[in-house]
Amino acid sequence: MAKLTEEFVDSLAPNASAIKNGWGLVKKKQFVTLNISEDGSVLFGECAGSGKNHYLTSVDLINEAPVARCSCPSRQFPCKHSLGLMYSFVTGAKFTTAPLPEDLQDKRTKAAARQEKKKEQSKSPRKVNKSALAKKLKTQLEGIDVLERQLQQIVRSGLAAIDPKKLKGLDDTAKQLGNYYLKELQNELREFIILWQLKLPEEELFSAAFNKIQILYSSCKKGREHLSKRLEDPELTPDTKTSIEERLGHIWQLSELRELHMLKSNVKLTQLSFSTITSEARKEFIDEGIWLDLKDGEIYCSKNYRPFRAAKQMKEEDTVFSKVSTKELFLYPGEGNHRVRWEEYKLGEMPDTQQIISLAKQNLAEVLKQVRGQIRLPLADKHPAVLVCFSKIGQVNGNWVLEGQDGARLTLTDGDSNSKELIMLLELLSKRDLENGAALLRFCHNLETGVLAGKPLSIITPTRIIRLLG
Repeated sequence: MAKLTEEFVDSLAPNASAIKNGWGLVKKKQFVTLNISEDGSVLFGECAGSGKNHYLTSVDLINEAPVARCSCPSRQFPCKHSLGLMYSFVTGAKFTTAPLPEDLQDKRTKAAARQEKKKEQSKSPRKVNKSALAKKLKTQLEGIDVLERQLQQIVRSGLAAIDPKKLKGLDDTAKQLGNYYLKELQNELREFIILWQLKLPEEELFSAAFNKIQILYSSCKKGREHLSKRLEDPELTPDTKTSIEERLGHIWQLSELRELHMLKSNVKLTQLSFSTITSEARKEFIDEGIWLDLKDGEIYCSKNYRPFRAAKQMKEEDTVFSKVSTKELFLYPGEGNHRVRWEEYKLGEMPDTQQIISLAKQNLAEVLKQVRGQIRLPLADKHPAVLVCFSKIGQVNGNWVLEGQDGARLTLTDGDSNSKELIMLLELLSKRDLENGAALLRFCHNLETGVLAGKPLSIITPTRIIRLLG
């Protein structure tokens, strides 16, 4: 059962305004009734609003993630009334024990039934509609043909020939790719188009554009091979080694991942970094957390996608400082840092920084070798995150450098011109913070110079975690 604290309620709020408004209801004593169920698992009450009828609000605490309900018209979740109800509870307001209203009992029963049905469905093997699958696969192959023709035209005429008219044609092609069930290739092509809006120096623009063309070509080639195999054998097991399924628009369901054994049991994680990325190509905000598995030292990422048009109604993810425990950690297929997701979880104590350092990679030279090998793969993540031990971090000829325990060195960077500037924050740290610790790095490969560098996201010392980002 969820345990409410002020900090935990704050973390549930969709934004700062909701927190302020929730507290406002408490301070103005807007709650007409405050009730709690006999077993203490449900808070419910009535809150005075602008109309003559009171809003009926409740919070079900039976699971670790509270379920808030309210009769108000707000599209925020939880709304200010549900937050105010929880803030009333954590401040010690008097809640009267009362029988659970019939409608709340019905909703809880139906929710439990849905959860049980979901679990049963996840245990049953999926049935493939072969005719529908074949139709979709053929449509996707047609879409790849359309994209390849555009790429061939670009290569024949050269990047210097791309003008507003050509960009308009590419944008039309990107729109078409959605009709061919190629959503991710659509996003990749849009990222190519957006490069011309960034006003980059010509050399940097052409280098980035050429890299995008390589990725698109590789996606088309591998996508065609994969789709053709699926067309020949509809029962073919989905590819769980690479990201090709997702690149071709497949949306993984947790039941599929469980069926394909893409999960770990009884995992404890700690978040080392958090940031929100604005993707103009996807028209989405992406809340990204970087996590460390406290058992085997694996680095994972979590992503929460919020479309621009619905961002106000969707809860933004937030920084997590305490340990997170989950019985099932789902791993999305792909190269490099697996994207992960979990449903039920518990928040625990603060992480042990000594334990985190002990799980960091000890040999920097070997890490650099592995990263170089990964970024050479056409479709692999070109910016993997790695937790590395260091003996010291300092400036050499005006550049920040990390020296590993093995004596190998890595130049530190802020990445491209669109990245947040983090290097300057190192100047604020003490000498002690920059000796014999661990650093969470996001690797960056400069396409023009060929130099591999690392962007520091967090510094872990024997006594604390210093987040440079999030």
